[in-house]
Amino acid sequence: MHSRRFLVVLGAVLVSALAALSAQSVSNAQPGPLAAQLSFTTAQVANGEAEYKVSCIDCHGPSLNDGEFGGPPLKGEAFTAKWLKLSPSALVGYVHGTMPPDAPGRLPLGTYVEIVAYILGVNGVPAGTHEMPADMKALATLYYPQQKNDPRQ
Repeated sequence: MHSRRFLVVLGAVLVSALAALSAQSVSNAQPGPLAAQLSFTTAQVANGEAEYKVSCIDCHGPSLNDGEFGGPPLKGEAFTAKWLKLSPSALVGYVHGTMPPDAPGRLPLGTYVEIVAYILGVNGVPAGTHEMPADMKALATLYYPQQKNDPRQ
């Protein structure tokens, strides 16, 4: 039991280090002239929350910042300062390429998009009327809307 936890934590640390390097290259670019505002639906948020509870809660916790295995916080000022300055494709690409630590990319891209919609919603990004696309090229053309709530609360 202890060796499994050690391996999970070690894997998470290694994946986080590699992902930090790759996230910079995923998208430091700002959206181009044909950019559109990011939108995701409440259904995507609900689906993402359900999958989060299955696939992410052990490391990141029920409050997105209190996981049993020490995953980094997925809400609050540090999270928004890091991820909301990049395009949505950077966050989706990072999550898809590194999570879960024991089997990165095992879920369909659309499921990762829904998990990200849930995380963004928790961080004060309001749901909209259009679905967030499960397509990396389309995501790269999107930018975040002005946040409705202060995610530090």
